[in-house]
Amino acid sequence: MTKNGFVYGSTVMLILNIVNRIIDFVYDVSLSNILGAEAIGWFQIGLSTLMIFNTITTSGIPTSITKLVAEENSKGNKQNVENIYRSTIVFNFFVSLILATILLIFSDSIAIKVFKNEYLLYGVYSLAPAIIILSLSNVFRAYFYGMRNVIFPSIAQIIEHFARFIIIIGILMLIKPVEPIHGTMIALFGISIGEFFDLLFSYVSKKKHYTYKINSPNKDNNSFMLLSKILLVSFPLTVSGLLEVLLNFSNTLLIPSRLNAAGYTISESIATLGRINGMAMPLIGLSFMFTSSLVTNLIPSLSEQMVLKKYNDMRNDIRLAIKATFLMSVPLMFVYVFLSKPLAIFLYNDPIVADYIHIMGYGTILLALQHILSGILYGLNKHVAATFNRLFMMILNVILIYFLVGNPNLGINGYFISFFISHIVVILLNIATLKKVIRLKLDYFDIIGKPFIASVFMIGYIKMTTYDLSHLQNGNLFAFIFCLMIAGLSYIFVLILTKAIPKDFLKRILKSR
Repeated sequence: MTKNGFVYGSTVMLILNIVNRIIDFVYDVSLSNILGAEAIGWFQIGLSTLMIFNTITTSGIPTSITKLVAEENSKGNKQNVENIYRSTIVFNFFVSLILATILLIFSDSIAIKVFKNEYLLYGVYSLAPAIIILSLSNVFRAYFYGMRNVIFPSIAQIIEHFARFIIIIGILMLIKPVEPIHGTMIALFGISIGEFFDLLFSYVSKKKHYTYKINSPNKDNNSFMLLSKILLVSFPLTVSGLLEVLLNFSNTLLIPSRLNAAGYTISESIATLGRINGMAMPLIGLSFMFTSSLVTNLIPSLSEQMVLKKYNDMRNDIRLAIKATFLMSVPLMFVYVFLSKPLAIFLYNDPIVADYIHIMGYGTILLALQHILSGILYGLNKHVAATFNRLFMMILNVILIYFLVGNPNLGINGYFISFFISHIVVILLNIATLKKVIRLKLDYFDIIGKPFIASVFMIGYIKMTTYDLSHLQNGNLFAFIFCLMIAGLSYIFVLILTKAIPKDFLKRILKSR
């Protein structure tokens, strides 16, 4: 993939990701407002449970599909590309069917021992179809990425989130007020609804635009051999993915448990989990609408450049990705840190969330940088090292949560301490790994200093032009939104003024084809 091609792919995906993230964010906010913190906490436990059953089919296999499809397509082996798709779609279907059956068999135990609520049994049932649908939709998404098509999977995700928003929020509004248990079950069922529309669009797009006939099977590259290669490549990622999901699941259950040990009630513990994972994290995760598009393009792009030995293009893409990550994450960090209370009142009408947004806001850069560095290492065929670094981070995080959150003197602050320590450690490990692979010179003032200067100017503008930020429920919300938009333009203006954004940037995008 050429530099222009990378810029084009990332730019198109960024625009679609912005639309996708906005719909998803509005859905998260609406769900939190309707259900409340406690129900959102249960919903987060449900998501963690789903990910355990989906790990085998959604962790290592999609990355392997993208990588191998990109390699075979660059060589013009269309038959191998089709074989990869067909073999993995069949494999994922049967494996996910078995996993969904296991979920149903143990549904009673999951409701009682995991959710701590037998009335959420039907919520567990609703996860079964999601296991199958998610497994299949991930194959299509990975296939499209390998074919350098970022449009179809991005549109599919927009359709998924939009359908889920309309149907689930519509149902909840019709039956409002809704009990937390009933709301949780409806929200869990919404996962399957959204993913179904994603899968349907992806299937139609694949059939219409990428249909290749399979001739007589090649002895060296038939479906079985290609599937074996995919499973072999994905095995370490799948194992690490399973460990990662188990660690995430442990965190989800450990936080309420240790808070309870620190003196919180069960209801307060679940509500705190809901406020962190269901309210604060969707805000902090907005940076992923940019880094995810970069990572998705980086993995096949760097993989292809490694094969073709285009080392200068590799360095340029890596510099561009790191710079773009800071351009997006730094202003978001400033907004969360300095405007946490207005955002909490505006979005959730919950002042308690403000403290969580303020503290987690400092981690915006850490999350974005960790994500992009991992993507770079995956693209440079250092997926084992990147995976090991991330697993080490998560193990460290679990250990710190256990000892710190359960401390009555720290409580939930123990979680924040563990979050920052673990993410700083993994970033340092990723940087050390990257230095061993490729020499990379960076202009730190250009990459970091200029976004900081522009962000200070942006926040200063907001503070000077917005009245009574602490009481938005009594003020003009539209004026506040307008102020944020103008502040964003002021941020871009300062970036242009300091030449943080090259003058030919738009020209490069327009001519990238």
